[in-house]
Amino acid sequence: MLGQEYQILKDEEIWEIFKSGNQEALSYIFKCNIKILYKYGNKFSSNGQMVEDCIQDLFLTIWKNRLNLSSTNSIKLYLLGALRKKLIRQSAVDQKHHTQDLLDEKYSFDLQYNPQEIEFNLQARLSNEKQVTAFLDKLTKRQKEAVYLKFYQDMDYKEIAHIMELNYQSVRNLVYSSLKALKSQLSRYSI
Repeated sequence: MLGQEYQILKDEEIWEIFKSGNQEALSYIFKCNIKILYKYGNKFSSNGQMVEDCIQDLFLTIWKNRLNLSSTNSIKLYLLGALRKKLIRQSAVDQKHHTQDLLDEKYSFDLQYNPQEIEFNLQARLSNEKQVTAFLDKLTKRQKEAVYLKFYQDMDYKEIAHIMELNYQSVRNLVYSSLKALKSQLSRYSI
């Protein structure tokens, strides 16, 4: 199959073809997801080499374990969730901390204002990018991650919950509290 032929297939079908040992399917999955994985990975670490290594390791791991992988209806969600775990584990090794410590808000997640990437109507109300960045910096790391997935990657709450390994209501609360904090900042500065 050529890459074009994969475009008409559903994720479940591509995943099953990949799991059967088709290297073209693996290549297609890689090509379709590498940019979003790299962008997402760079939110956890400014060490681009570590992010690339984790992505390569992720693809080697899923290829090696393909026969034991469960089915998925969203390859992107599966890969983002798996990459998140790898990056947190790698950061724990690099920082000589336990993974649980990182899960308790000690992992890094960077969120920057990017008007080309974001589809968030906040940019229409704000004239100063530095103020937006300052507002985003005041959010917790988990809030930043939830906002990134919701508004930068246009994911729904269920998808975010899957990636962040939180329940649905917790994700809604995170996004709500983030928006509430941003709105409070906006009203304070009358922007």
